[in-house]
Parts: sequence; C-alpha cells; structure tokens
Amino acid sequence: MSERSCPDCDVQMEQTNVTAEGVGDLYIETERDGGILDRLGVGYQAPLSACLCPECGLTRLSADLSE
Repeated sequence: MSERSCPDCDVQMEQTNVTAEGVGDLYIETERDGGILDRLGVGYQAPLSACLCPECGLTRLSADLSE
C-alpha cells in the first residue's frame, strides 16, 4: 500500500491489520458479470489493506485491485 495522509490531521497514516476474531483475511467480493470490475480484470475476491491515523484513529480500508 502506498503512503497515505490522514485527511483530517494531515499526518502519515500507519499500515495496520483489521481482523475479525476467528475469521481469516478480510476481502471484498466482486461481481464479474460485465461490470466495471470485470473490465478492470478484478477477480471474484480482492484482498483488503488497512491504514490507521495515529492521531485521530481514522482507519481506511483499500482493496488491492491489482491482483
């Protein structure tokens, strides 16, 4: 994940992990029926990355669409 700045605090956000206890990695499910994600070559599932602002706690999830 590239470096990101918090939109509220303007400080560098830190990479972190978001988990659901007892569950594996988080991911998004995509539809592949000719929609925009299909045209971008996104598979049925895309992994998520998370970053956290150390000042205010804002957490952002980003889907890794390059896979």
